[in-house]
Amino acid sequence: MDLNAETKLDLLVIKQAVRDCGSKDIDISGKALSYFISDDFKKLAKRNHIDADMVRGAVGSLSAYPLLSRKKLANDMAKEIDAVWVKRVS
Repeated sequence: MDLNAETKLDLLVIKQAVRDCGSKDIDISGKALSYFISDDFKKLAKRNHIDADMVRGAVGSLSAYPLLSRKKLANDMAKEIDAVWVKRVS
């Protein structure tokens, strides 16, 4: 699957928001979690054929973990986004 530059940018936004969900800064992690329930995220997900509810569920579950685990899981999720989507851009 070849992705255009706009799609790559969208996926990088998701990747950073996922990483921010694992932040120790409560303000940053709160804003990142809020992003995933925003209309902007819904539009981005629809535009890129991404299951917004699945992504919301995955990032929402991060809050149940202690900080160190949450940070590691968020980084692992970001790496998967990179491996599966972003690096496919030509």
